[in-house]
Amino acid sequence: MIPPDTVRPYTQVSQRRQRPRAIVAAQAPRLRDDPFRLSLIILIILSLSKFGGYFGILRQLRPALLLFAFCVGYAFLHKQKLNAANLAGNWTVRLFVAIAVVVAGSAVFGISLGHAATYILGNFSKTLAITFLMILTVRDLSDVRRLAWGFALGGIVLAYLSIFVVGISKETSGVSYDANDVGVFMVMTLPIVMMLLQSSKSRFERIVAITGIILLAVTVVKTQSRGAFIGMLVVGAGLLLMPGIAIWRRAFYLVAAAVTMVLAAPSGYWTMMQSVLSDPKADYNWDAVNGRRNIAKRGIGYMYDYPVFGVGIDNFRVAEGTISEKARNLMPGHGIRWAAPHNSFVQSGAEAGVPGLLLWVSLLLSNILIPLRLGRGIPRTWRRGNSEQRFVAAASFYLPLAQIGFAVTAFFVSFAWMEPLYMLSAIVAGLNLVVRRQRLIVQPAVAGPGFRSMRAVSITPPLSLAPPLRSSGR
Repeated sequence: MIPPDTVRPYTQVSQRRQRPRAIVAAQAPRLRDDPFRLSLIILIILSLSKFGGYFGILRQLRPALLLFAFCVGYAFLHKQKLNAANLAGNWTVRLFVAIAVVVAGSAVFGISLGHAATYILGNFSKTLAITFLMILTVRDLSDVRRLAWGFALGGIVLAYLSIFVVGISKETSGVSYDANDVGVFMVMTLPIVMMLLQSSKSRFERIVAITGIILLAVTVVKTQSRGAFIGMLVVGAGLLLMPGIAIWRRAFYLVAAAVTMVLAAPSGYWTMMQSVLSDPKADYNWDAVNGRRNIAKRGIGYMYDYPVFGVGIDNFRVAEGTISEKARNLMPGHGIRWAAPHNSFVQSGAEAGVPGLLLWVSLLLSNILIPLRLGRGIPRTWRRGNSEQRFVAAASFYLPLAQIGFAVTAFFVSFAWMEPLYMLSAIVAGLNLVVRRQRLIVQPAVAGPGFRSMRAVSITPPLSLAPPLRSSGR
């Protein structure tokens, strides 16, 4: 519900076309003066980059768990840090809740309760908890921007670790991500870093963003992931079609990324990438028993056999080793590979059933459609306006591009229940909250029978979701 003193009711908005006024953000407190939000941003960075797992002493201290406990405890003692109203009527939150219910049901009715329950308690529940914290903490555009920077820095830190610490390749992997997983994260982080570069507030932010773009592009080729390469092609094509950016700037971004990838590509990289398009049937994954194509077929079979709840979250490997056709036909004395799904769409359907697949795809689509719908009402002048206006305008195009990059590369990895998708969803939900609740952009107005036009409306400061303090006159 919109606080009554924050914005005029829509019924009071003039029906004639109005000229939008500039967004003027309230002076947000510095992040270092807000231990809760500072800890949450660091938690996002650590959760996405898995930074704590790369160094022995940090692995023992488990910094992400400590930060999560601090955030929860601090929020419990300072309830004003969270805004429960952010959850009401929020489409993304409803999808999260529905996915959580289906996932819980998959554990109960799947083929291995213990294995699924262990994964929920040890991984997925923490992912959802951090995601809900991200949504609850949003007050204004500054908070959404900080969440986006947390996500971007998580990808940049992972890129740095992959290049200079692990030296990631097809033969080496990180602590929690293999090369293909890292490629997915790089592809979906690149548009977010470009968004922050386009809406940067300072020279320091621009330097960090440009450095991040270089690291992300280098890491993509270092992983030698064909899925990441295809994802980069799609993101590049989307960038070319993106409105609001001068054609010379788009060309510069693409040429800079291409030159970086060419210079950093390991030996044989382009030959390997060419094989994806030239002769895909010659690849191991086309007809091998444990190739991606046959794994996907078996995964669809699991969804057909367990249509309501699936075999259970994280139980795909268990299904491969116990109920699959290759397990039933196993010759005595031979081993069997408990293969991962290697396809997030197949994974969500096989492990959570048809409802899980539909909800998971709905989450992807909402992360594309919600920002695009917001973008329809953004005045073109905002693309060259102040930093807040440029951030809203850029987010409406770059966030869908990040989600499309994930959707493409998700065809090649088991990423259905991993953190990046859900944290990206929280950023989209936060942007939608601020824009809709603050009436920064548009409200529908009836223009004729069966037709709805968009009318620009904006407000003056403060840009806060919390109800204003009457005693302070705000």
